[in-house]
Amino acid sequence: MSARKKLAAIALCVAAAGAVGGVIAAQSGGEDASASASDDGKADVVDSVDEPLQVCADSWNDGNTNKGSVASMATAAQAENPTAYVHVGFSSVFPDRCMITVANPSTMYAQQYVQGGGTDWPIAPAWTGSVNDLDESNLPWNGRMTQDGTIIVL
Repeated sequence: MSARKKLAAIALCVAAAGAVGGVIAAQSGGEDASASASDDGKADVVDSVDEPLQVCADSWNDGNTNKGSVASMATAAQAENPTAYVHVGFSSVFPDRCMITVANPSTMYAQQYVQGGGTDWPIAPAWTGSVNDLDESNLPWNGRMTQDGTIIVL
């Protein structure tokens, strides 16, 4: 096969792989999904953010007037670029309510907040203590908190 034909064949394969990824992304909902090719040549759909968790983070970011105070404790005693580790999830006691766990890696101090009615968040945490005392289900850190208290879901 000539070099020109090999180049054309490679270009065709690349275009076909891109088309398959685009079709998969469109079929899975499009905007928040992406496609990638695995080693076996098959395309995998990967969701970037779990929608219910993003709804919880948005509720915290938009409806919490106390988030700045939480952030100041959660980022205290950190040098450059202070950030807090966050677990965004749901309360096991009230499964329809979001629960935010915030931890400071420098002080090993953690706080948990359970969403009130609607989009309200309480001023006082539902629990405070050592990171070592957290339930294992709250330890997969799936977010970060900035210095102003904004949660970013990873």
